[in-house]
Amino acid sequence: MTDGYAANPDRLAAEGARFDDLAGRVGQIHRTLADALSATGECWGTDAVGASFADAHAAPAETTLTALSSLTESLGAVGTRFTATGTAYTGAEDAAVEHLRATAPDA
Repeated sequence: MTDGYAANPDRLAAEGARFDDLAGRVGQIHRTLADALSATGECWGTDAVGASFADAHAAPAETTLTALSSLTESLGAVGTRFTATGTAYTGAEDAAVEHLRATAPDA
């Protein structure tokens, strides 16, 4: 048998709000990196070595840049879910207390 568990829905909701800040920071990093890469252009050259480098690395670099962009949205969504979970937990707990009070007002 277990000793149960404890939940801190207020902290969960508060920590969820921090994800907005993290998402904003990741978004700024993405914009800075994308701007720098765009300004640099295809700096590896057009000779055989440069073409080989581009063939090996350009597509994975673009995939990584795209993933970094979607990370911003994902972090925001995680924060939203944390906050919603904390709020829902508090609501369910409050409803359970009210139900118990209604069924046993003298308890």
